[in-house]
Amino acid sequence: MLKQIKRLFSRGGQYRIEYHRVSPFTVLAMILIALALVALIFWFTEIIRNKMVEYNRRVMNTYARLWTMTLSRSIEGPELSILFEEIIEKADFPMVYTNTDGEPIYWRNLAVPENDTSEVGREKVKKWLKRNGGKFPPIAIRIPGRNKVLAYIYFGESPVVKRLIFIPILQAFVMLILFIIGTIIYKRIKRYEQQNIWLGLAKEAAHQLGTPTSSLLGWVELMNEAIKEGDYAEMKRINSEIEKDVRNLSRIVVRFGQIGSVPELSPVDPILFIREIVAYFRERLPQFSRNIELVEHYEPVPGIMANKLLLNWALENLLKNSIEAIGQKEGTIWIAIRSSLNGDEVNITVSDNGKGIASADQKKIFSPGYTSKKRGWGLGLSLTKRIVEDYHHGKLFLLESRPNEKTTFVIALPAHNKKSNI
Repeated sequence: MLKQIKRLFSRGGQYRIEYHRVSPFTVLAMILIALALVALIFWFTEIIRNKMVEYNRRVMNTYARLWTMTLSRSIEGPELSILFEEIIEKADFPMVYTNTDGEPIYWRNLAVPENDTSEVGREKVKKWLKRNGGKFPPIAIRIPGRNKVLAYIYFGESPVVKRLIFIPILQAFVMLILFIIGTIIYKRIKRYEQQNIWLGLAKEAAHQLGTPTSSLLGWVELMNEAIKEGDYAEMKRINSEIEKDVRNLSRIVVRFGQIGSVPELSPVDPILFIREIVAYFRERLPQFSRNIELVEHYEPVPGIMANKLLLNWALENLLKNSIEAIGQKEGTIWIAIRSSLNGDEVNITVSDNGKGIASADQKKIFSPGYTSKKRGWGLGLSLTKRIVEDYHHGKLFLLESRPNEKTTFVIALPAHNKKSNI
């Protein structure tokens, strides 16, 4: 065991906490999706603009036809007034009526007032004609029955259509701001999570060291009594138990170092392995003033591939949770092992008749930070799940929980070889 500890510290750079980071490919994919969304918005906005421009052209064609009808006197009087009021007067896009030489005669919805017929005003209108004439070709008004052009109608985009071009830009800007804010929040959350992980691991280390340390203090008291009484047989027995606790402390140091690294798996007899863990807890329960009965049930099962230090940690967490759930009252903890129906898995169940888990909390018990205890960081079940599922490719789940009746956790591990011996 000391060699394992020395190897751990001599290879300290290899063992590290692994944080979940967003890969560069994910970031690139998110950026490409955002750009695609912006391009889609631009494309859709351009379609709307083109439709609005086409609508303006249809209105101007109607205007030109009205002038043609007026010249041919096929429509006049009230009908003509209604058409002009309903179609032309309500149009909000700019329009200019010019003669064949391009001199503006009448205009609407321009920056130049309609009644401004000064030379300066006309020059401004002519500049507008130069800017928009090529973009939106004018519509000719012809004399009925003759193909002679009488005048031209120029038109442009309405203010609403012009503002449409700014919508994608505004949306892209908002998306950029949200991305920056999201990045800042994400970094702060990650920093907060990392700080909590270190604090949580420190708390978990204290929690893990608590059992063997308390046990050692109890053995020291018993050793002092045995020394006073001169009971060498008892001292020898106590010395053997102290050695077990010291070895357990060494295992705790090593397994903390293996979190974040790729653990080495080796063939393990699950029945012998669990029996050792249960025996360790059974001998130490009286030192915690707990009137708890440990009941074991073993069936022939295949062997498993496991890292004994880490899997020991996972089972210890479940047993400690059961002990704490029972509290100071009398209770029972059942540990059973059996094969799955198809024989592909080895199922280890840990049950107790403690206070149980509320139904509202059962979906979040494996989340880092969740705890129902007044003191604790909520990493026990989270670490246990990671040990079982990430390192041993198994499953850990809550089978049932009825408050003050029965709570059962199941560890399902892939079977490896022949049956174990009971």
